[in-house]
Amino acid sequence: MRMTGIVAALLLTIFLFTPGHGRCDELSESYFPLQAGMRLEYTVTSTQGQTQKLVITNLAPREVNGVKVTPRQWELGGSTFFELMKQDGTGVYRYAEQVSETAPPILVTPIECHLKFPIAQGDSWDMVTKVANSPLTVNLAIESVSDEVRVPAGTFKDCLKIKQVGENKAGTAVLGYEWYAPKVGIVKSIVTIKQKTQVGTTSENRAYQLVSFKP
Repeated sequence: MRMTGIVAALLLTIFLFTPGHGRCDELSESYFPLQAGMRLEYTVTSTQGQTQKLVITNLAPREVNGVKVTPRQWELGGSTFFELMKQDGTGVYRYAEQVSETAPPILVTPIECHLKFPIAQGDSWDMVTKVANSPLTVNLAIESVSDEVRVPAGTFKDCLKIKQVGENKAGTAVLGYEWYAPKVGIVKSIVTIKQKTQVGTTSENRAYQLVSFKP
């Protein structure tokens, strides 16, 4: 389901692009498309390593414990793993993961909310994830719904810009930004990870840029 038609778009412009108003469900869902067969290729750069290629492919949906999920195959640095994404009227969630295609799913606890619906500039929510096996609570905030982003795959308009900030007792601090384009998903991501140690603080900068995609 997606919004179509110039007249409908014009009628909804005020509500869709004014801070504090949620975008319609169809448009919200388009920022994290999960249709089977979609393929996205990224370049991944890090201040602590070489440039790598990341390929994410959406597989056919299936059920895990009675919940409909879409497996997403990640291929990075010679390794392959799978994340199982759940989408409903409240958002997009990382529901489970698999270390291989035949391995049993491992539920993500607590479930990770990557996008909250309806999309509205200024909205924020918390997500608990893990960094180096330590829990980390990250606050995600939608800073913009109209960014223009240029990456190797092209120029994308009306992108969501989401800020991510988190810190835990293990001394890990994260600051990042992600940009989501309608009907594509993440087109760019940058993150700085700092880790306090007994001898000081280490820091790593990572950047993901979309090189190509196949709907």
